[in-house]
Amino acid sequence: MSKPIFIIFLKGLNDNFVKYFGFFISYITNIFPNLDKDLRRADMNLESRDYIASVFITCVFYFFIFFILLSLIFFKFRELMLSKALLFGFGVAFVLAFAFYFLLMLYPRVLARNRGELIEQNLVFVLKDLLMELEAGVSISRAFFNISKRNYGEISKEFGKVNRNINSGISVPDSLKKFGDDVKSDYITKTMWQIANALNAGTSFRVALKSIISDLILDQRARIKGYTQELNMWSLIYMMFAVALPTIGVTVVIVLSTFSGFGITKETFIFFLVLTMIVQFVIIGLVKSRRPVVDF
Repeated sequence: MSKPIFIIFLKGLNDNFVKYFGFFISYITNIFPNLDKDLRRADMNLESRDYIASVFITCVFYFFIFFILLSLIFFKFRELMLSKALLFGFGVAFVLAFAFYFLLMLYPRVLARNRGELIEQNLVFVLKDLLMELEAGVSISRAFFNISKRNYGEISKEFGKVNRNINSGISVPDSLKKFGDDVKSDYITKTMWQIANALNAGTSFRVALKSIISDLILDQRARIKGYTQELNMWSLIYMMFAVALPTIGVTVVIVLSTFSGFGITKETFIFFLVLTMIVQFVIIGLVKSRRPVVDF
């Protein structure tokens, strides 16, 4: 995976930062102990110390950009004194840079989760394909190679890594366990470890694979059923904010305002509509984020 364009990666500058500010990197590493694992699962090819240094340098750069722009805005448009404009600019820029630093430190975790969902998306299809290959008499390593050349997205790339690990001398079970550990997905981890344990125990690989595929399909159906039940509640909440509040709510406010003498202004009406729209978008985002990644 390519490095994010909004993070500054300068090897020389990073090395100097690591050299002179090792204590700071150790402190941040203690706050984010899983950063190395998240970077590996996000396929960013970076060590945690290099990423911490890059994020800090990036946030310092953004801090000065925010500081200059905000100071000019406060001085020119808000007509504050230069000292106050610089003070306000410094304070707001510092808060923005700090928030940006915190978000960037969580960014690998988000990338790892998204990548895990992409890999998980075609898991059942890949396992069925793998079972067909084995039943046709193809060797395990050759079956992995064939899957890596097919168009299954991210999971094909991961099976390519598994095949390269096997060719480099790592055993098949250990290669599969490494695959499971390098992906942020409970399904992938569970499946790869089940296959590896079956191989270590000497169980028939095809029998174990059929059982795993059956269990995955049943589990995915249970997830769909649970999501359907949850979707009923979210649909009711969405209808309340999309239909009930914008119509009945505004009508009630207007009627009450005539009795209280407090008139509803145009700005209040627009704010009310914008607020309901924001809530609707938030609900849609929550529903989408909770949708299970399934395939059959």
